[in-house]
Amino acid sequence: MKRLSIIAGILIFTGIIAFSVMAGGPGSYREFNGYEDQKGYYYGDTGFPDGERGGKGNGATGALAAFLLVLANLTVVLSLILKGINRLFLSSQEGKKSISDFNRAQKKYLRGLHYYLNPIAICIAMIHFHLSTCRSMLPDAALILFIILGVMGVILRFHLIPKNMYKAVYSLHCSWIVFLSTFLLIMIGHATI
Repeated sequence: MKRLSIIAGILIFTGIIAFSVMAGGPGSYREFNGYEDQKGYYYGDTGFPDGERGGKGNGATGALAAFLLVLANLTVVLSLILKGINRLFLSSQEGKKSISDFNRAQKKYLRGLHYYLNPIAICIAMIHFHLSTCRSMLPDAALILFIILGVMGVILRFHLIPKNMYKAVYSLHCSWIVFLSTFLLIMIGHATI
């Protein structure tokens, strides 16, 4: 019962965060009434003291969030590549065992980065979202998917769900399709801004 209340609290907290991000705090494209110059910077009624959008703080938060995302998920990408090599290219048991051993070792040493840097990257990505103005909904969807994946990771890390649900949540959180979809939403969304 205690775990169920923790899960409910996490889901409610995540919903509030996602709603506040999507509801359009300062910097939302829904509130923008300014204009864009030739370099793509936004000016006008944006809720900022000088009325400027897309300044250095916006770029810095975006670059920092991207850097932390790459660093935090390096172990995930490496694991997906190694599993693909094992599945598609190797036929000998010795080769498969050595790749599997290396994959296990890299997960052991890099997983801590995954656990700690992803929540930090989520927070910085939300700050970046609030500082940015865009015309596309794709970065919004990517951020929501990113927040959901982060919450799923916390739930998995601290075993906050019943054992019969663990495998389904784990397979969704660790799915290469979800990983690739999040990456593509971020990349395409920022290309269309």
